[in-house]
Amino acid sequence: MPEPTEITIAKLRYRSNIEGSDFLRLYEKLIRSEALSDDDLTDALRFAVLFSRSGDEVVSRLGYRIILQYGEITRDYEPLHAIAQARDLMPIVAATERLNPALAEQDTLAQVLFAAHRTNFVTRDQSGEAVIRTRGQMELRAFNSREPEAVVVAPTSYGKSEMLVDKVVARLDGATCVIVPSRALIAQTRAMLVGDSRVRDSRIRIISHPDAYTAEMRFVAVMTQERLHRLFTEQPELVLDQLLVDEAHNLLPDDSRSIELSQVVLTARARNVSLAVTYYTPFISAPDNLRHVNNADVTAKSKTVNEHVKAERIVHAPLGGQQELYDQFLNRMISLDEEVPSGELSAVLALAGHRTLVYVNRPKDAQGLAIRLAQRTGETELSSQARRAITAIADLIDPSYSLIEAIQAGVLFHHGQVPDLLRQYIERLFREDDSTGKRLLVTTSTLLEGVNTPADSLVMMSPSRGRGHLSRSAFRNLIGRVARFREVFDPSQVNLDLLQPRIYLIPSSYARQDWNVHSFLTNVANLSKSLEDDVENPLLQASEQDNRRDTALEYLENIEPGASGLHAPRRAQTEVGRLCFRNGVHDFDIFENEAEIQRRVDAERLRHPLVDVSSVIGVVSKIFLEEIELIDSDDLIRVRNSERAQNFYSMFLNWRSQNEPYKRMIAHFLAYWKTLGNELVYVGNRWGEVPFGDGFRNLFVRMDSKTRAERINLAVVKIKEEQDFVDFRLVKYIEILNTLGLIDRDLYWRIKYGTSDEFLICLLKNGFSPELGRLVQDSYAEHVTIDIATSSVGVLPSLPEAMDGSGENDILVYEAQTLVNVDVLL
Repeated sequence: MPEPTEITIAKLRYRSNIEGSDFLRLYEKLIRSEALSDDDLTDALRFAVLFSRSGDEVVSRLGYRIILQYGEITRDYEPLHAIAQARDLMPIVAATERLNPALAEQDTLAQVLFAAHRTNFVTRDQSGEAVIRTRGQMELRAFNSREPEAVVVAPTSYGKSEMLVDKVVARLDGATCVIVPSRALIAQTRAMLVGDSRVRDSRIRIISHPDAYTAEMRFVAVMTQERLHRLFTEQPELVLDQLLVDEAHNLLPDDSRSIELSQVVLTARARNVSLAVTYYTPFISAPDNLRHVNNADVTAKSKTVNEHVKAERIVHAPLGGQQELYDQFLNRMISLDEEVPSGELSAVLALAGHRTLVYVNRPKDAQGLAIRLAQRTGETELSSQARRAITAIADLIDPSYSLIEAIQAGVLFHHGQVPDLLRQYIERLFREDDSTGKRLLVTTSTLLEGVNTPADSLVMMSPSRGRGHLSRSAFRNLIGRVARFREVFDPSQVNLDLLQPRIYLIPSSYARQDWNVHSFLTNVANLSKSLEDDVENPLLQASEQDNRRDTALEYLENIEPGASGLHAPRRAQTEVGRLCFRNGVHDFDIFENEAEIQRRVDAERLRHPLVDVSSVIGVVSKIFLEEIELIDSDDLIRVRNSERAQNFYSMFLNWRSQNEPYKRMIAHFLAYWKTLGNELVYVGNRWGEVPFGDGFRNLFVRMDSKTRAERINLAVVKIKEEQDFVDFRLVKYIEILNTLGLIDRDLYWRIKYGTSDEFLICLLKNGFSPELGRLVQDSYAEHVTIDIATSSVGVLPSLPEAMDGSGENDILVYEAQTLVNVDVLL
């Protein structure tokens, strides 16, 4: 007899093998949930068993998809229970037995032995509740605990956050830093750490600001790479024992933030050859691609999980057309018997599940689409959480802020230009809103940065991220945010349909007209297409950017002498040149310009230190920008060349230096715009609507044509945008002026913190927002303990309790809850 032929996905997809086959006929009927005879269902399960035993991973996953779909249309979970037992997918075993208790019977020795075996997959969370895990989860947790130098590839729902906390707990006797990609994630990660009883009981300090460090040997820092860079430059003797890099795939691109992330990793390693570094990422094809140059990560071991619990149903939903499912296993479209409404708003609402993410590319689109959806649906019945949110947002921001109108209709928006504190509050509202009606969160790629939601479906209105399409890995990360294990296996679920979460792609007005959904999905979702990392960061060993590597290493050498491994690298020859490197200046060639800038500094030293905020921008421009060739710095060029821009940022720094609350900042913007009359107002490319003069880029708006509500919405995003510009682009120059003694200390503090009050500065250094800091100082100081000398703050649980009892703003109450770090004061 001839040897049996192994089934591969390539053979299965081959046209002559699949077209007209019984398998395809059965499979398409199954996918469409059409009526099937008992014989057809039996044949479908035979195919499932055959495929699931294949050595070809995609074929095996196709077999699993058939079993999931069979269970969804028949509610017979016995086949799923069997394959889950075979693969140690214990959460599915438990869920199928909950839905069909007969599956839990232990009539045979094999069943009794399996019952004993499954106890190995139960752990306890912080509250003592049992958590049932898969084999992949258990293996990752064991690897994470065992290996001090590691790359942990933990897909969404695989407990990356818990593993990160476990790593922190393992080194509570030393100095650990967790690097996160955004300031919003600083707050989220800090709250996660202080919420862990092991961390809290240790009474170790958790710091999130470089200025909060006071030379202690034992602490946990949660920082962006920019903040850690500043901490290293200010503390040349600081040595870390452990470094944990969250969302480590951010190392791969060739951009300033990725390179700075690599530089702080290499700096930390240069200071401690025994440093333990762990990289966490939800996806990467080759973990070795995260290894840095000079064999910096040569001892790091890696662990990935080749385990698949969900199988997404990815549906192309053309407006006014018929839905078609893209099958990621067979790489083909299967027409479905469901029509799509012709209007994009109607389509979104028709396809939305109980909790739906709606993806667009731009912040302006996220906000605009949310309001359009809200206006279409009208006001809905609100939960108590939503009503509190409306009151809090009206009080903190303005009653006319468009987010309020959206919430009233069961819609939220989330993007990078929403104030950080409000973004966290929005995430919590979407997570905890217990209303029975549909809720939608319209979001951009900010969702890819570790934001956890209870979404059960995703509607993609655009394939783009920035100027290009979502990469294959980013697409996988995005769809992985839907149907997290916590929701899939929640005991209140009456079925297991969330194991096939719905992903809808709607070609809409928010996408390019030439978006070819079929080719896009073939590129990003086709499972037989291998995931390849695009390694562009010159400081990673696998990068082919050899021409830029020496430049990046030379920069590192000027930050941390001896860290680059270069022979005879160039070094800055002036005081100001060295400070430019140490403060992360990338806006011009430092070597080429340091002598001239030093001459300007020496001339400025003949004058008295700056004491007036109105002079700061002019001095920054005169010393660092004028007649200097700036690199990729359009905003700084505008500051240098435009007197109006300099006047605006002088005015903005003045507002900032007075620690103005958000409402007052909004009022300042509205008043400023009013003085401009009918002039075009610069708002940048994210929110611009018209060009100026003969220009072609839409960078301006006609503010005099805007309603008050529209101006308020623009003011909110511009405050966030300008705060970020000041923090990331201008403050580094103000830091240099301060180090050089060219700015009065009181003025420096007021620009940096909005106040020179040491009590309030201490709160701000420890993660308090200005609004909460002022409130605590004025009314709740007895619920915190402050040591200004060590920049430490203890926050009691009584703080949010007292605030809530007094009817304070719910956003600030929530912030206070995330800051609680002690149970009692010693």
